[in-house]
Amino acid sequence: MPEIGDSVLAHRRVPQLPLLVRVDAVVCHAGHNTVCETLWHGLPLVVAPIRDDQPAVAGQVTRAGAGVRVRFNRAGAAHINAALDAVLHDPDYRAAAQRVGRSFREAGGATAAATHLEQLTARTTGETRPR
Repeated sequence: MPEIGDSVLAHRRVPQLPLLVRVDAVVCHAGHNTVCETLWHGLPLVVAPIRDDQPAVAGQVTRAGAGVRVRFNRAGAAHINAALDAVLHDPDYRAAAQRVGRSFREAGGATAAATHLEQLTARTTGETRPR
């Protein structure tokens, strides 16, 4: 991978969760895990969806005001740079990301989601699970 400067990291693989506490924004392909983990930390995004659920997730990010969407096939360095400048320098993106992150934490996170899914499954199948 080419050298791109001291303020940008480009690696094939990074320890995402520990890194999220050290960055100011995230550029990604709008994968659900990366988007949710980024928003949990209150960070704005630049999303470039490729396929599957990524366009829908990217739409949710932009509708929430928590990031900027760029076209994966068409966004060059200047376009990505402009989007990144926007999310880094317009405080509305960070404020929206922080609102979404708060809503995730207030909803109970992954534990609450798993509990809700178990309850839904039990209701639809008639099964009960001992607690």
